Amino acid sequence: MREPKPYPLAIEHSSSRSANSRNETRSVPARITIPVQLKAFSEISCLLPGEKQADFETIRQMMIDDIQPENNLEWLWLLDLTELSWEILRYRRLKQRIIEAYRERAIEAILLRLDGPGLSSESSEELQSHIKRNVADWRDDPAASAEIEARLLKHNFDDEAISAEAYCQARQAFALFDDLVCSTQDRRIAILREINYRREFAKRVERLAEADIESRNERNRRGRI
Repeated sequence: MREPKPYPLAIEHSSSRSANSRNETRSVPARITIPVQLKAFSEISCLLPGEKQADFETIRQMMIDDIQPENNLEWLWLLDLTELSWEILRYRRLKQRIIEAYRERAIEAILLRLDGPGLSSESSEELQSHIKRNVADWRDDPAASAEIEARLLKHNFDDEAISAEAYCQARQAFALFDDLVCSTQDRRIAILREINYRREFAKRVERLAEADIESRNERNRRGRI
């Protein structure tokens, strides 16, 4: 037989609505929420500055709706799954911020590549300082930004070329976040597999128990004949 649910589940009932002209109603499936006994363990403590609690709670409720935890252990695993999923989303957002930050370095590298060849060591240092000021202007001054980008475009450095250079500049940081994402995904998959394995095992045990009961009933019926 299946393992009994240990906690009474809090249910949010949705109001029924008219299904047709005969005023028939159809109920919306009840939504499971975290058991009261686990509320203390579900307090959100993994948020970084700028991250929203409402977004985290949305992800958690999506996990609850999809997995439908059936026992104590599954509820604890679900809390882990929620944090792991949140971490993956965070890493992806940070990767986007990294590419934006490295875009400045990309423009600096391209300008140095255009203006640097043939200069002496002393002139090269002066040029680097000048280019850094230009890049700062590109970041803060829309007019300077348009002027620099127009110049880059004349040398066939369009947005895609700049992005490609930014990716090259950020490759080490990207490798770090890729490793973090892969590691977190592996942990999440391991938990999902364990949940599935336990549920399939419980179903097999239940089927065997039902078959055994049916077999005994059949023998008893034959014995009475």
